[in-house]
Amino acid sequence: MSYLDRVNLEPEEKLKALKDAFSQDLEKPKTFEILLLDLDEEIDKFFLADSVIKPQDRYIYIREFCKKNNLKLTESEIRNKIWQGRKRAQGAVEGYDPHTPLTVPKEVWAWDGIWMSCDQNLLVSLPKCGKTTLVVDAIAHWHRGESEFLGQKFIGKCPQVIIVGTDMSLARWSPLLCRFGLAEKVGNSDKVQLLDPIVKLFTSDNPIHLDKEGLDKLVELASKNVGALWLFDSYTKLVSPLGLQESSNEISYPMADLNEYLSPYQATQVIIHHSGRAKGASPVLASRGSTALTAAVSQIISLKWFRREEDRNDKRILIETEGRAEDVALLILQEQNGFILDGRAEDEIAKQSIREKILNLTNNQADVLEILTLSSKEGKELTTSEIKEQLGFTTQKAAMRACRALVRLKLAIERVSSNESGKISFFKINPTNVLSV
Repeated sequence: MSYLDRVNLEPEEKLKALKDAFSQDLEKPKTFEILLLDLDEEIDKFFLADSVIKPQDRYIYIREFCKKNNLKLTESEIRNKIWQGRKRAQGAVEGYDPHTPLTVPKEVWAWDGIWMSCDQNLLVSLPKCGKTTLVVDAIAHWHRGESEFLGQKFIGKCPQVIIVGTDMSLARWSPLLCRFGLAEKVGNSDKVQLLDPIVKLFTSDNPIHLDKEGLDKLVELASKNVGALWLFDSYTKLVSPLGLQESSNEISYPMADLNEYLSPYQATQVIIHHSGRAKGASPVLASRGSTALTAAVSQIISLKWFRREEDRNDKRILIETEGRAEDVALLILQEQNGFILDGRAEDEIAKQSIREKILNLTNNQADVLEILTLSSKEGKELTTSEIKEQLGFTTQKAAMRACRALVRLKLAIERVSSNESGKISFFKINPTNVLSV
């Protein structure tokens, strides 16, 4: 029961008191905290299914809200508030109910197993591994009407291509595009003109970034080129003016903005990013910075030198994918005319794994593997006592530890036999693994 209900007032007096209290509340200015909560409520409306506010109009809407409420926020603060709103919306997951028919969308590919159509694809590699050249080479093959490239099929006709190449100058883009027939020199002049299917090129000397102005420009371009293939090179340069830390989850927010802006126009996005993880990392872990970046995209493609650290003459490059479909692993070579397929990578990867195991053996394990290899070639097995004597181990246990370690690494095979004295172990190399390398 309220105070007004408890006091003895006539109905007219009670109504006047209520009106006075209400008017006082209206006159009382809202606190900064309340205004921020109101702002969050307005932003949450952006991410409703029936929202009429377009992504490119959100800044305008928020600025107007802030003006009316005397709320002073910077562009960076507004951007962060929108990102937080998207995160709240993504967290509101209902899930699927049992016994309910579900429409399962088919996975659609632009380049089978490599690029997903109408979606975001993140291509990561160390510098100088040929990631930009690979994309340009693939576009050229597709535009020429070839059905496949590097053993993977193209789906449909090559679309229009937009290159947001803020990582390189026109002086660097020009010879690359000319090399693959996507640009040509104009007569005997120094001028170059773009050719089909490229409809727009941005460079470091004519840049665009994933800020409000840049995203608005990309939306305008996307609306005129529905279904286009977009090459973004590189993500780091595109977000550099935003002042984001690569180790922070916020590094993925501009990518979410980009996808939200371009998705209505069936854009296929190939986004190049530098890798920064240790050798042997999966495509997901190969990307430099926060793993939130790889989590934000549908398909990840990584390029890395296959065995260059061990052999400088080995110029093979390993392509690996992780995403919504079966992973792909290819070995490719870059020649003057572009990339060629050097085979499926599964067998070579297995061999590489064995080589690395052998390189990481202890001295004792390496010595045992050597004499087992020699004896196995002669069709012989060795006991731990024989190994002890040949290698001069102080104890038989030391020989057994080395043998058992090789068995665990699948470099050796143990056979146990019984006699009057008990059980005895015989060892030989695993020919499938050791002799294959």
